[in-house]
Amino acid sequence: MTKKTLSIVLFFSILTTACGILFDKSDQASNPVQASTESVKSEETDQDNQIPTPEPLTNTENPCILFNVLDMTLVSLYPDLPPVEQGEYTVGPEDAILTFIEYSEPQCPYCAQLEPILVEFQKKYPDDVRLVFRFRPFQESFHDKSILGSQAMVAAGIQGKFVEFKNFLFERQYQDPNDPNESQAPASDFWSGLQPDAFIDWLRVQTPALGIDANQLISDIYSEEVVAKVKSFQEEADQLGIKGTPYLFINGYEWPETSRDIGVFSVYLRLLKNRANELSACPLQVIEEGKNYTANISTTKGDIEVELYPEKAPVAVNSFVFLAEQGLYDNLPVQASDEIFLSGDPSDTLYGSFGYVYLNEPSDLTFSTPGMLATREIFPGYGTNGSMFFINKTSIEKSSQTIFGKVTKGLDVLNEIENRDISTAVIDRIIKIIIQEN
Repeated sequence: MTKKTLSIVLFFSILTTACGILFDKSDQASNPVQASTESVKSEETDQDNQIPTPEPLTNTENPCILFNVLDMTLVSLYPDLPPVEQGEYTVGPEDAILTFIEYSEPQCPYCAQLEPILVEFQKKYPDDVRLVFRFRPFQESFHDKSILGSQAMVAAGIQGKFVEFKNFLFERQYQDPNDPNESQAPASDFWSGLQPDAFIDWLRVQTPALGIDANQLISDIYSEEVVAKVKSFQEEADQLGIKGTPYLFINGYEWPETSRDIGVFSVYLRLLKNRANELSACPLQVIEEGKNYTANISTTKGDIEVELYPEKAPVAVNSFVFLAEQGLYDNLPVQASDEIFLSGDPSDTLYGSFGYVYLNEPSDLTFSTPGMLATREIFPGYGTNGSMFFINKTSIEKSSQTIFGKVTKGLDVLNEIENRDISTAVIDRIIKIIIQEN
């Protein structure tokens, strides 16, 4: 089974089904504009498009493996993508954990939708995110002001106003009738429908409010240096095979998701940051045969005492005990709903762990009564149990989850934990988990 196969089958749905987040895959910001209008018809049949169901990642022969969910989507760096160099149009620190490289152009309507999302995301995580803006201009026959607008952006950069002008140009690209602020503004505030000559006149009127010398800007737009620079951008994009905009890269990989949203960006950022928490090997064997184990899960709302079932799920119990004794559950966030209490994910995304996953251990135990302690797989049914665990608060159906314990005291504490999902701020946490053996 290849990484690519597993990625197609499983990861495609990760961020559209994550707790509390539902992304609209029809959003225009996810659909690049392409210069070619030639339609491509697929001759593949439905049978050709069927993807085989992959086997579980772990089994009795390989009960535990090292694993990071990002390795299933960020597989191969984009070939020949130029590294970020001094003098490029960037916002954010050079050592950012997440770097977006965006190939864009000012007249692309989807770029105008994506740009404020990227800008807001970087402002939300200024120490962790860097934006790199690169041009992919189109010929005048496709977008009549793509090259001219690109030259204007470069010219604004000469005056130290690239970011301000870039944001302004996308903001005023077209008038959105569904936006109350824009619908009330005069049509003359927007430029996409103007002829190229009228666009230059528009710049002359609009740019002084940004602190830009309009006469100098227009002079620079037509300078040999600026014209040559934009032409070189166009040639570079052609050589890289970038035919559409916006074209997005994350840390040198093509952006793998259909959705482009602050929520999905935040999940990737958390998963990237979580790499620092990953172990270099599967857990050591810490439980002993014939011994009984209990756990005291101390939370911000009180303590929950749990009897562990090593005879039913020895791998799950060993992982839980190992992580608890290492202090790795300390201070981790809690997610909760009316049905379950969940914790154990250091990334707080539902797709993080401590760098490994292990097999499913089916048994005759069920969730017919509240208080069952079980693993929460990254991909249910595929042997991807890690550090996440949950406790059911009501009777539920979770046949593929490994049950490895039961609450003996503190069921009432579960109901004190406030409901939240990954899209909202952390409210409650695990303080510490203490293991006792008899």
